[in-house]
Amino acid sequence: MKAMFRLLMVISVFSFQRPDFTFSGELNIDQVLQLMEETNLQLEDMQADFVQTKEMALFDERIVSKGKFYFRNPDKLILDTKFPEHQQLIINHNRVWLHYPELKQVHEYSSRQSKGLDALFVGFGGSVKNIRQQFSVSLEKIEKDRQGRYSYTLALCPLPGTPAASPALSLERVVLTVAESNWYPLKTQIVQKNGDWTILEYSNHKVNLKLSEARFTFIPPAGTEIIDHSERNGVAQ
Repeated sequence: MKAMFRLLMVISVFSFQRPDFTFSGELNIDQVLQLMEETNLQLEDMQADFVQTKEMALFDERIVSKGKFYFRNPDKLILDTKFPEHQQLIINHNRVWLHYPELKQVHEYSSRQSKGLDALFVGFGGSVKNIRQQFSVSLEKIEKDRQGRYSYTLALCPLPGTPAASPALSLERVVLTVAESNWYPLKTQIVQKNGDWTILEYSNHKVNLKLSEARFTFIPPAGTEIIDHSERNGVAQ
């Protein structure tokens, strides 16, 4: 459970630019989800800056972290946190690494152990088409800015028996805000059952950069302690 907590501390949901879909007026839930999925289908890879704000109810503590995110569709990503300390989350298909460069330590997990983590990336990549399978969806808010552009806030509650409802994830709900200018999440709030919450916001998006496969292949630096959790109990059993 401690290892899963470390994963939850650094995992984020991401936002990007969209292709040119033209709609006017308010949309319903199905239309919003369709545009999100169609946008994801146009994405090959991307990078963006992120700011994550996490509040821990038990300790009455708020933590702000910043860094860079890299993604390659459909299932490879790097969350490279630079502030307040350097740490990396690397996912490459069926392997997950949580790297602490300053501690010279890395935790390694298998895809079986990380089952359900895509619920924390909902709204991104292949997770969009699975929203209806893992969540009940409600349209919480529609707003219109001064330029007449609409934004939509969706509340997603995990369905019982799905990976999103895994006790290890302890998700209460995920709240996504998307806009006509960008059908990926512009702002995401992850609310956990223990009262903890995380808000993620993104900027400086660059898409379809032809990021290399090598970027997502993690090779531990010399002298790094490797802690292999692949033979232990999964985090989302």
